[in-house]
Amino acid sequence: MARGRRVSNAYKRPIPSVGAYGTSAHYGGAPLRSRRQVSAAWLWGCGFLSSLACVGGCLLGVVIGIIGFRALPSDLQAAAARRAPIFAVLMVPTATPDPRLEVVPTIDPTRAAEAARAFGVELIDASPTPPFQPRSGDFPTLTPTPFISNPVPPTATNTPRPTATGEPLPVRYYLPKRIQREAQGWNNCGPANLVQGLRILGYETKQRDLAAWLKPNKDDGNVSPWQMAAYINQFTPLRALVRMNGTLDLMKRLIYNDFGVIIEIGLYDERNQWLGHYVTLVGWDDVGDPSRGGFLYGLDTLKDNGADGKGVREYYTSLDTLWKHFNRVYLVIYRPEQEGRLRELLGEAFDERINAEQALVRAFQETKLNPNDQFAWFNVGTSYVLLGAYQQAALAYDLARARGGGWPWRMLWYQFGPFKAYYMIGDYQTVIDLANSVIQRTQHIEETYYYRSLAYAALGKMNLAIVDMQRAVRDNSNLQVAVDALARLQAGELPPAERL
Repeated sequence: MARGRRVSNAYKRPIPSVGAYGTSAHYGGAPLRSRRQVSAAWLWGCGFLSSLACVGGCLLGVVIGIIGFRALPSDLQAAAARRAPIFAVLMVPTATPDPRLEVVPTIDPTRAAEAARAFGVELIDASPTPPFQPRSGDFPTLTPTPFISNPVPPTATNTPRPTATGEPLPVRYYLPKRIQREAQGWNNCGPANLVQGLRILGYETKQRDLAAWLKPNKDDGNVSPWQMAAYINQFTPLRALVRMNGTLDLMKRLIYNDFGVIIEIGLYDERNQWLGHYVTLVGWDDVGDPSRGGFLYGLDTLKDNGADGKGVREYYTSLDTLWKHFNRVYLVIYRPEQEGRLRELLGEAFDERINAEQALVRAFQETKLNPNDQFAWFNVGTSYVLLGAYQQAALAYDLARARGGGWPWRMLWYQFGPFKAYYMIGDYQTVIDLANSVIQRTQHIEETYYYRSLAYAALGKMNLAIVDMQRAVRDNSNLQVAVDALARLQAGELPPAERL
């Protein structure tokens, strides 16, 4: 029997059918829809489900983001809020902040009293007294201690001291070449300001390249002025130096003579929490705002470029107050052929030791104006460290911790003089305690591991010392003093304490 070929359904013709609504085509009595109708329904269905999935995913992402943001430390939340103000509404309320997070560990009252007696000041808060008027070569004296043979370094020198220029300046000035502001990346205040400072001298580089050397650990909470100067002196054709005890007049003269100028100041965030910050100076206006007076133009990598696009207006009075928090430190960037002019402008301050002596006199004067000024006492300590008078430095730091509410809790993120002073007088436990107070808040300040390592080594705890120094090197392999110290610790030797 012949086999018939199976007929494909694809070739079947629909059978007309008459119904209540007219004739329609169907297979075996089932009504059919056109392909266009099927495709449209399918697309609408898929689109609806995709929209639901997208909205759900977005909502889930927002919820996870809020939870993650609130899990961040408060300082990181504040940093994010500065860059994107919308985050401020998500910050965890701090109506009653933990006082232990506001200052460094409190000082023993007996120790504070000893420091007050050493400097001849009242133990309790005192009212301001007439300003201290220093004479040429005059420094406040302290009772000698067994720790050092000469408590107050002499100021006499046989070399001539040049006098800073007194040439008149215009009442308004701005760098002839408009310098482009460099918005900082995450935690990149130092590298971003260094980009701006180098631009003043016509040297272009990338923020990420500077950060790769200055802070190999991207979470590093501090880049010191001396680190920026070291980068310039090692890797560029330019030169840099760091000095303290700056004045607004000197900064204006440096700007006017085409030097790159970066200063470090204190700053208060949205929660009124203190932190350090850099500003690149590019001009001034002595007339300024009638209600507030004159100001300097500063390129602020964290804020914006100001209303006129020239930079943020840093008014003289408030700027000097915040600058004092860092002993009025400044970084000068210059071409080698400009060094002679720089010497003229800095005068005696070009000599680092004389600069420290002048800073000491000024800091003491400010403690006379306000005996409760913890920043002024801190600057006394820092200036003494620069002069190698560590016992005096430690006493000044003790008094700074006991006055005006103590140091801000971030103080030792940026300034490390207390570590050096306490270490050099053999107060190793205070070094460890202060380092612990920093590490409990952030684990990304390599200098604290460096000094804690030295203190552990001095106490004979070599294993702990090696672990800490390894951490310092791991966080910043370009911190050569830590690299050298680690080699000596591993060889069973006690390394010297360098000033960072």
